[in-house]
Amino acid sequence: MELQQADREILRLNQEVAALPKRVAAIEEKLAGTKAGLERAKAAVKADDATKRKYESAIQDQQGKISKYRDQSLAVKTNEQYKALLHEIQFAEQDIKSNEDKILELMLNAEARDKDVKAADASRVAPLAKPSSALSSRSSAGPNPAAPSGAGRARMRRTISARAAARSAAGEPVRMGAGPAAARAVDRCSNRRSLS
Repeated sequence: MELQQADREILRLNQEVAALPKRVAAIEEKLAGTKAGLERAKAAVKADDATKRKYESAIQDQQGKISKYRDQSLAVKTNEQYKALLHEIQFAEQDIKSNEDKILELMLNAEARDKDVKAADASRVAPLAKPSSALSSRSSAGPNPAAPSGAGRARMRRTISARAAARSAAGEPVRMGAGPAAARAVDRCSNRRSLS
């Protein structure tokens, strides 16, 4: 019984080991997609920062023009020139408000993009942590609890050797190293012969 249980556990572990390359490939594919998403999000953040700086520069330019127009308004002599300068000041103020609105939109988008970057970064790390934690929990658990210990293995070997010797003495075929399936087949054949 213990040998069959150990064989089943070995078979299960071999199947798990065989499935690992597929899992690793799936994780690497997901990681590549996540990295691409992260790079896109970072590029979008950089583009937003550059656009924000452009708008801030335009605001400073307009503020400089407003200051210049106000200085000129002190030196004008006609009402028409004064009204023209006031109109230019109003136009510059509207441009400043427009640029400030665009900056606010960028700031709102930046918050969403920062969340995207953080989510992409977290999802980039998450697939790597899951398999390694599962593997490390198996390896940190020490030897497989389902597998027999050194003393248990020795006892199994003695039992198997004793069974093999008994079968050999009885004239039954003994197949060494053929594996559990072959041993079960030999057992079934032996049982059928003894029944007939």
